[in-house]
Amino acid sequence: MIFKIRTSKRTMRYFEEITASTNYAPFILSKLAISMSIKSKKPLNEQDFHTDNYGLELNRQTITGEWDALFKCIIEVFEKKHIKDDDYFQKYLKAHLDRGARLLYSEFKYSGDFVMALLSTEGTI
Repeated sequence: MIFKIRTSKRTMRYFEEITASTNYAPFILSKLAISMSIKSKKPLNEQDFHTDNYGLELNRQTITGEWDALFKCIIEVFEKKHIKDDDYFQKYLKAHLDRGARLLYSEFKYSGDFVMALLSTEGTI
C-alpha cells in the first residue's frame, strides 16, 4: 500500500499562493481541492491522470486521515466502479487533487469571497 503522493508542480504553486494569502495549510487545501473536483460533477479525463510528480509530497494520513474509507467510497461512487486500493490513492485521489487544485485556484483568484464560494452548495452532488 502506498502512503505518499506528490502533487503536480502546478498544484504546489497554487497551494503556495493560496497559503500565502489565507494561511490554509496544504493538508487543508488538498481536502478542499478533492472536494472541488468531485463537486464539479465532471468525469476525470485521461489528461487528469497524467500530471507530473514534482510538487508537494503529501502523506495519506495527512490528506484523508481517519476518513480514508469515506474518501475512497465517495470517489468510487463518483467513478461508478470499484477501485482497487493501489489505484485509489496513487491514481484517482491524485487526479482529483490536481484537478481540484486548478478549480480551487480559480475560485481563489476570481471569486469575490473565496470562503463563501467554497461553501456554496451550487453544483453539489
